[in-house]
Amino acid sequence: MKHRVPKRFAAMFVACVFIFLFQSCKEDTILGSNVIPVDDTANTFQVPDTLTIFTKTVLDDSLLTSISISGLPIYHTVGSVVSDPYGKTNAGFYFQVIPPSLGYAFPKTPDSAVMILPVASFTWGDTTLMNVGQTVNVYEIANSDSIIKDTSYYNFSRTAYNSQPIGSAKIGFNATSEHQRIRDSVSVLGQKRNPHVRIKLSQDFLNKFINEAAKASGGAMAGYVEFLRFQRGFYVATADSNVGNALYYFLLNGNTDFTRANIQFYYTEQNSGGGDTVKYASFYFDQTRNAHYNAISRRYTGTQTANWLSSTAISDSIAILQNEPGAALDIRIPNIKNLPKQPIIKAELIITQVKLPGDQSEIYFPPSRLYPVRITANGTESVQDRYPLSSSEPLIFMDGLRKDFVSNGVTYAQYTLNIPREVQKAIVEQRDTLHLRVSGAATFPGAYRLISGGRGLSNSDLRLKLRIFYSKI
Repeated sequence: MKHRVPKRFAAMFVACVFIFLFQSCKEDTILGSNVIPVDDTANTFQVPDTLTIFTKTVLDDSLLTSISISGLPIYHTVGSVVSDPYGKTNAGFYFQVIPPSLGYAFPKTPDSAVMILPVASFTWGDTTLMNVGQTVNVYEIANSDSIIKDTSYYNFSRTAYNSQPIGSAKIGFNATSEHQRIRDSVSVLGQKRNPHVRIKLSQDFLNKFINEAAKASGGAMAGYVEFLRFQRGFYVATADSNVGNALYYFLLNGNTDFTRANIQFYYTEQNSGGGDTVKYASFYFDQTRNAHYNAISRRYTGTQTANWLSSTAISDSIAILQNEPGAALDIRIPNIKNLPKQPIIKAELIITQVKLPGDQSEIYFPPSRLYPVRITANGTESVQDRYPLSSSEPLIFMDGLRKDFVSNGVTYAQYTLNIPREVQKAIVEQRDTLHLRVSGAATFPGAYRLISGGRGLSNSDLRLKLRIFYSKI
């Protein structure tokens, strides 16, 4: 969820049916914001923005990254960010492939093997010409371990891999270096292909496949279980976790050989009329059969983020949040039950960026959308306004999109989260406290960073606000 929706999507889908039934019998007390317009001044009233609200930075370090949902892209990231003054990030990912078909045999003996990683057209961090290139290594998962389809893997999960890389490539944006420039389309066999990273794999790796394919009855190619026992998968990671200023995102599950992760084995066929033709066979990632997950770690030692995380104050005037996993904005609203027991038309949490000297927010930029969840005694759940999870309309209703806000000639990122049903439910249930947690939406795990104004910030333009409107009808 948070998008923690990924974290427990199946459970949340079932829960949305229950919530729908709950809401159906509560329509006399929980109303949509379009039932009574806010500008109906005769019947609409605003609660003064004087409620006590506690804001803190907390660590939310448990993101499920092995989710596969039919029709949705799977984005994984690799890279290191070491120059962000608010925390370092390292990321790598695991994935598997399957052969083109069961019993597959190479038409000709291949002479090279190349890993294809399609670029997702998004990079978080330094994308300028000063970008420091990062060396990416490919490792094979060790025979002593494995990754298994439909098993839950989190950002903190780790799988053993062989220490010797089977391939390596340097990637980045700097046109004057020996990088593969990941924004560029790539010419392959005389055709321009979608931007992707190409990593040539070792001769030993190639020979292993040639020998296996030559076995009687197809060897490991005879069945998917046999193949995944023979080739357990790959780990893609940076060679040095202390070098780099960007996270690069790749698409695993496209529908062509240059928009999905795959291994291409190149071979040469002689034409009947003379001459040679170079072809390839693709062993590709298939989300219905292959496991995958993204390993992401944060390091905050010696940063202001560490100070906010360890703060013992009941509330802090500044907080920081990221896409999961990482820092999140924790919000507690005590005495929520004392609000008027009237239909809530609108309840807007307004979260605004704070800019601090040297924060490098132009490089390590804030999220495009924020997403709230409710903290319960048993963990987290989606706020009422997000249901049904199967529809995108609640996201539009809740908003949370980044917009520009100008104060004293300075432009800040600002977000409005509309959660009237969640506030209404808290009043109906007479809860003592409404406890929320906010982070960036999870499309690109590990990305983004927002320094936000807390409730106690002296600058009234940038402090967190709560605007509640209710009706007496």
